Amino acid sequence: MTCKEKLLEWLIRPEKYYIRRYLRFLRREEKYTFSTPNRLLAFWYKARKNRLGSRLGFIISAGCFAEGLQMEHFGSVIVNPKARIGKNCIIHGNCCIGSDGGYPDDSPVIGDNVDIGQGAQILGGIRVADNVRIGAGAVVVKDVLTPGVTLVGVPAHPLQK
Repeated sequence: MTCKEKLLEWLIRPEKYYIRRYLRFLRREEKYTFSTPNRLLAFWYKARKNRLGSRLGFIISAGCFAEGLQMEHFGSVIVNPKARIGKNCIIHGNCCIGSDGGYPDDSPVIGDNVDIGQGAQILGGIRVADNVRIGAGAVVVKDVLTPGVTLVGVPAHPLQK
């Protein structure tokens, strides 16, 4: 991104500007919480992230995602603090990744390069393999151990080709 594009984005402030800013605060909070511990800076970035997150509808704790997280739209993205999501995950708006409300409070473990569609939900202590695409509105409640499949429906099942 050139200097001119950055200036134009700062002046116009589209949706992507605020999402990138949120992700920057999230990564800084993770840095000052885990790799270079500094409680004051971690608190500062957490407060900034949470303030912006309340406007965008994001509730994401530090340490849930590996590097390369992409958020395509704002609006109600809720991630349980115990969930673990791999590298290069793409999340579209209105998603929920969390426990199913049972005991014990288990959360999903999601692999690398997973694309989570609009309104999808991933619930319970399940595992999702690498390179899986979860369709819009799908509800995943069972393990998905086959890499590269596309899941659709309620409850989610592999798409037949």
